[in-house]
Amino acid sequence: MKTKLFCSIMIVGLIAGIAGCKKMDRTFKDFVVPGGLVYAEKASSPLVYAGYNRVKISWLRGADPNVTRARIYWDNYEDSVDVDIPPAADTINTLIDNLPEKPYTFIVITYDDKGNASVPVELHSASYGEKYQSRILSRPVNVSLLHANGTLTLQWGGADISNGAYATDVNYTDTLGGARSVRIPATEAVSDIADINTSKGFEYRTVFLPDSLCIDTFYTDFQKNGLLQLDKKDWKVIAFSTEHPGAENMATNVIDGKPETRWHTWVDHSTYPHFVTVDMGGSHAISTFEIFRMKDDDRACNTFRLEVSTDTTAGWTDLGVFDFNRNINDGQRYTIPTHPQGRYFRFTGLTGPLAYMVTGEITVYPYTGD
Repeated sequence: MKTKLFCSIMIVGLIAGIAGCKKMDRTFKDFVVPGGLVYAEKASSPLVYAGYNRVKISWLRGADPNVTRARIYWDNYEDSVDVDIPPAADTINTLIDNLPEKPYTFIVITYDDKGNASVPVELHSASYGEKYQSRILSRPVNVSLLHANGTLTLQWGGADISNGAYATDVNYTDTLGGARSVRIPATEAVSDIADINTSKGFEYRTVFLPDSLCIDTFYTDFQKNGLLQLDKKDWKVIAFSTEHPGAENMATNVIDGKPETRWHTWVDHSTYPHFVTVDMGGSHAISTFEIFRMKDDDRACNTFRLEVSTDTTAGWTDLGVFDFNRNINDGQRYTIPTHPQGRYFRFTGLTGPLAYMVTGEITVYPYTGD
């Protein structure tokens, strides 16, 4: 009896299920496409390249010969451009110009010759413009050193790599009179230029790419070289008035490149004037002298004299008497308008608060024709 009842229930359930399926078929019948949906081949390996108020979008042609065109949308489908897809093309490229500076999402949909659309492909990029240009910073030259052999060494400051700086262009005139340009990687801290005509100077600018796929390069304005500093590596102190006993007081400290070291004349055994004579190892047209007191030491001179010579046996050219502020650590620069030629210079402290004198550093800048 129980078996007959169970079989009756199963038969009723089966009939109800079949009836329900038929009802569902009628519900979704209008949404079923005979033979299934047909999609065109979508854009293959797409890339988007940012640019200056523009972008470039490219993708591989693909294997489906029936794909004949594409449409690219942006700004939430409010703007679009149509792209033809020739049958023999390998890569499809299109430029979209006049794009305001901002981030973008692009949607690429391809179509075959029957009007079937592909699955949308979404790409993210940006266009760059004046706002980005206004934010880029030139990489500074911290020190420009001119060596006795004519080689110029540039010691670079930090580059704004996080914002896209990747190189610096340096334009100069070579020793034969030709215009030259070199591109120096942003990762290079020190650069040497061996064939520069320093009398013509040089100019430099920093090169930026906002991202690695950017099709446009951005540049800072060119800057002039400013002051070239003569390298002191081969300089020699060939004469001096006195020095206090001890290595920390030697006259050679005045050309060691460190304002925190000192030339200290002999206490109780010296009075003004105090002098030091330096051989720069080669003759230069001189633009500027820079004098430092020893850092945090106000026992420097109040006035001094500068002289230069191409040959000390033939005499000296007097460049004048200058005032010195012994209360500041910063280097004090003295421009020499006549740009005298000299291999040797003599610095002479004339007056000061004490009988002896303490001096930190002396630097010389050559004339570059600017």
